[in-house]
Amino acid sequence: MDVFPDDRAQSLASALIDSRARWRDFALLAADLVFETDGAGCFTFIGPDDALGYRAETLLGQPAAQLLSSGCAALFRSRHAVRGARVWLNRADGTATCLDVTVVPHEEGLRGAARDVTAEERMAEVSARALRRATTLGRLLRLGQRQGDSGAALAAILRALPAALPAVGAALLVPEGQGWRLAMEGTGPVPLDRLPPPGEAPAAGARLLLAGSEGGACVVAWRDAEQPDFDAEDRDLLDALAMPVAGLHAEALRQQELAQAAHGDALTGLLNRRGFTLALAGRVRPGAGALVFIDLDGLKPLNDALGHEAGDAALRGMAERLRAVCWPGDVAARLGGDEFCLWLDGVGGEAAALDRALPLGQPGPLPGWPQAGDCALRASLGIALPAPGEDLGSLMMRADAAMYRVKRTKGGERR
Repeated sequence: MDVFPDDRAQSLASALIDSRARWRDFALLAADLVFETDGAGCFTFIGPDDALGYRAETLLGQPAAQLLSSGCAALFRSRHAVRGARVWLNRADGTATCLDVTVVPHEEGLRGAARDVTAEERMAEVSARALRRATTLGRLLRLGQRQGDSGAALAAILRALPAALPAVGAALLVPEGQGWRLAMEGTGPVPLDRLPPPGEAPAAGARLLLAGSEGGACVVAWRDAEQPDFDAEDRDLLDALAMPVAGLHAEALRQQELAQAAHGDALTGLLNRRGFTLALAGRVRPGAGALVFIDLDGLKPLNDALGHEAGDAALRGMAERLRAVCWPGDVAARLGGDEFCLWLDGVGGEAAALDRALPLGQPGPLPGWPQAGDCALRASLGIALPAPGEDLGSLMMRADAAMYRVKRTKGGERR
């Protein structure tokens, strides 16, 4: 059967239409977005019909770059083929979609296809955040491990944390009543006025991060008003750091308690003989200070008359007198029994030392024990200044001898 020219033309047109539809379907099956642009970078074709949540016809004639959320706008003006460019485009509902775009030059504009890789990008972002958090956390914890003890480790981590976030400063806080007490400062003064009460989250825009166990120690970091607020990645890092920091704090407290037990006097809270010796290691030299030996007068008669509770009160009372006269650098200790010792740092003469130490021996009432009398709390003092080459033991013996001379002069009874 012969085919007339009109029939051939109609068959050819039908085949072309079918072919175009087929290739359009293939393109949309292989890509999430296909488009063409003109020389001005405006859409001349776009598919599918609901591209990015828009009706396709509403985007025709519009600049492709206006859909960019982030990425390189020059992509839509390229005169060369570009493969695998990732850009974020704004959808009609205001959200952003990441597309992997390939374009080739076409006439004066471009022809392109894009694949939606939003889920892949989000997953990569989550993985990258987790990797950054793990890397930073590991670096901070390794820094702490190199310090030798828990207290030093905690201090080193708090000093390094602001640079890791970044932030202005960081510190460790413990809840106290309706507020906070500073347990350890990292860098800079803590903005306590900006902190919420324990158990409450910082206000939006406060530029504060708090992380820690409920009712326990918390790590706080803060930024200045000129800096952006902390984001989710910053919070993740601080949350991950909070538990090892809390562990270090607990261990530091335990070590402190052990050190106090080893070097401190349980009754008075002063150093014991061992702690006093360690505290003065390398400090005893001519002109560096003066040593005062103190013996509590009348402790035995006080114990005999009112009992050992009154005697313990007298020992604690003398410890409070020592604390009252101490200046920065001074060291006070209870050596044992009714003997105390005080190092007056920087005092270079016996007269100056006596002026500082005289209140320690003055007769006075025993706090909480009026029945002990107005002169129950009193002491004898001996002062010695370091001689060239003299060690602490020899200096203490000379101060003790000087105290005995005073006691004999007073006619007091040692025990």
